[in-house]
Amino acid sequence: MRRKRLLVALGIALMLGGSAMAAAPKAPPKTYPTGAFVVAGHAIRPTDVLDARAIPDMSGKPSLMVTLTPSAAGAIGAATDPIACTLDGKPLGASPAGALTSGHVLQLSGDFGDYPATAALARRISGRDPLPDSEGDE
Repeated sequence: MRRKRLLVALGIALMLGGSAMAAAPKAPPKTYPTGAFVVAGHAIRPTDVLDARAIPDMSGKPSLMVTLTPSAAGAIGAATDPIACTLDGKPLGASPAGALTSGHVLQLSGDFGDYPATAALARRISGRDPLPDSEGDE
């Protein structure tokens, strides 16, 4: 009888400990200072950016891919091709308008430096690290 109580108490303790760990809040994502990102004359807030990341372009050089919220992309409207983008008043390049209307994505190629420098530009646009590519990347 005593052993049974001990096992029940131990089981309850393990369940409660596991529940506490599962319910523990995740640490907030790391944030970074942002700059003034302007697309086709429209100021874009970091909250209007779903994701920003450095990716290779067709020649293998780093480029920027910025995914906007549907409302931010809609506010830019039917922009002409190409869509000019700046960060802190400095030109970042231009993106084809078709990508913005279909997937809310700006694709910017330019001389951004190496991948770490391009990734730093992406963080200055969004204020955070890029989203994981898949569930296994977290």
